[in-house]
Amino acid sequence: MYFALLAIGTIIVVASCEETSETYSEFTKDGEIIYVGTPDTVIVAPGFEKLKFSIVINADPKISGGVLQTKDKSFNHEFDVERQSNGNDTISFIVNLDEGEYNFDVLLKDDSGNTSIPREVTTVVYGTKYQNALLSRSISAIKAFETHAVLTWGDVPNGSISTSISYEDANGAMQTIEVSNDISETTLSSYKLGGSIIVKSIYAPRSNAIDVFSSISETVFPEQFQINHTNITALRMPFDASDGCYGSSYERLTDGATGEFWHSCDSVEDQYPFVMSFDIGVAANLSGFRLDKRSECCGGRSPASYQIWATNEIVGAETMDIDADGDENNVSIAHWEADAISKGWVKLVEVTDNTQETFEVLIPENSTNYRYVRLVAISSINGEITANFDELTFMATAVD
Repeated sequence: MYFALLAIGTIIVVASCEETSETYSEFTKDGEIIYVGTPDTVIVAPGFEKLKFSIVINADPKISGGVLQTKDKSFNHEFDVERQSNGNDTISFIVNLDEGEYNFDVLLKDDSGNTSIPREVTTVVYGTKYQNALLSRSISAIKAFETHAVLTWGDVPNGSISTSISYEDANGAMQTIEVSNDISETTLSSYKLGGSIIVKSIYAPRSNAIDVFSSISETVFPEQFQINHTNITALRMPFDASDGCYGSSYERLTDGATGEFWHSCDSVEDQYPFVMSFDIGVAANLSGFRLDKRSECCGGRSPASYQIWATNEIVGAETMDIDADGDENNVSIAHWEADAISKGWVKLVEVTDNTQETFEVLIPENSTNYRYVRLVAISSINGEITANFDELTFMATAVD
């Protein structure tokens, strides 16, 4: 029995070896396959319609070249390997490609035609479409003053690495400055009213990009500038509205910020119609006026009908009470206007149908610069006699 079992086992082993030999022969019938070293690392750096490949190869001395090809074989680029050292080395080259997404295989080879196992690389080529979709950093606000302009910047667009601005200075010459991403506000000490502003933002689609992309936008400075609020003081002439009630004051009206209001008291001088007088600090060619509504509520109490008056001679310029001898037909307004004209005041603008709670009005061009200004508020938007608003702003095109 022992010898019988031994014979059977020997037959099984021999049969098994024959099957293994047949299987191995099936895979080596064309000769044993030899592979060269696979690329250790493939780094891709994008540019404009191009890619830079940096391929890290190991110390396998048989490696003599390689090939970069797309999966569908529509693109094929062969490269030589010229070692700079005996160990690991890096081979770099640039290929030009159309914009789009690509899936590559990178293979290394030797002089006998043996290749490495391919290393797959997926990447993007950037070009005109990418660049055209970029936006330059926005300027969210431009505040122009007599001596300077302040630009407030919007958020930095994703991918933007820097921004520059080219602008016309007061002499019409173009100046350029860099604006880093951490800057939210830029002050220009010289600028031209209505002058050109060109914003250019630079983008790198990836941190190792070999080219940068740009986006350019253009705008202009305002045609007029704000009178510096720090120069404005209240004249408080006879029969003018008071400092107001509920903690308000004239200073709140010209402090350069909204959020704190002026509110009329119950006196007739404070209620519609009423007059407010200001010294704007310089003789200016007035070109505009802005009123900001009360930010917390009650914007309907802003003026619907109002006038702007100006003069350069304040001595003897006191006028009659605008509320004196008035009736429902506002006869007193006509009387007050006649008295104001006789005292040297000039009416610059009149509005009778305003419906905007916050509004700006252009003052028609005139040939005279004025220092003293009056707001004559005749009636409110909602018809109430109570008045409140946040801020008054005066604009000009020139000063003495």
